[in-house]
Amino acid sequence: MIYGMTLSSDEEYETSREYDSGSLSSQSLKGKPLKTSTQKLFETVDKLLEGSDQEKENAYNLLAAKKDILTYSQNPDFLWRLSKAAYFLSQIENGRGNDERKKSLVYEARDSAQDAFSIDENKAEAHKWYAITLGSIGEIEGMQVKIKSGYEFKDHIEKAIAINPSDPSLHHLLGRWCYGVYMLTWIERKVASTLFATPPTATIDEALKHFKEAERLSPGKWKENMLYLAKSFIEKKDYSSAVLWLEKADALVGSSQDDKTAQEEITKLLNQYRTYA
Repeated sequence: MIYGMTLSSDEEYETSREYDSGSLSSQSLKGKPLKTSTQKLFETVDKLLEGSDQEKENAYNLLAAKKDILTYSQNPDFLWRLSKAAYFLSQIENGRGNDERKKSLVYEARDSAQDAFSIDENKAEAHKWYAITLGSIGEIEGMQVKIKSGYEFKDHIEKAIAINPSDPSLHHLLGRWCYGVYMLTWIERKVASTLFATPPTATIDEALKHFKEAERLSPGKWKENMLYLAKSFIEKKDYSSAVLWLEKADALVGSSQDDKTAQEEITKLLNQYRTYA
């Protein structure tokens, strides 16, 4: 998936030793804000995480090299970035066919995100990446875990939206939850009914609402969200709208692993439904 982010500066994690006395006086005189080594690290990592698979791997390696240093291991902004980088690398390793490496990275991503919101529960990114990793763990551990973690996934996404409602990825993820619940098989619904007094429910219109909000916040840029808009319209048997979104998604150039996976499904659905439009 594609995520943008802004730098958060928690200065309590830095000490005066981060500054060089010469640059301190010259920058102060010029009125320029000072940057700590942690801020510089975050800027570098954020840029790498928006890049190629190799750049994402470089971001993970940068963070992993510092994760045992107390200054960083107690910094929630470091921890959620480590979670994000570990998750991205898990998807890259999955594409390489390295299943065991993928699994270990997913669990590392979950634990780092959990550590982040345990330190500061007002970090939207920590809640988001925790929820995302829960989804991946459900795929690894099977149906019961997948269904059982569903409420927790939704809870953390809703917490993140309450903190940062302008993040399109959060609305997409809530749409994915609604779509996934709506698409549960009969067997999965039976399992859910044994696990919960009130099994989760959602409609396709609820899913569509969240995907539309994600598109409104990031118009014309997100291949995977457009795919799910199309899939939602297919469930409503509105095939002309579905094809419209599939064609928009098909026209977008993407290089991430998520984009490559989405493109395969876009091509398949276009071949299947183009004649309905």
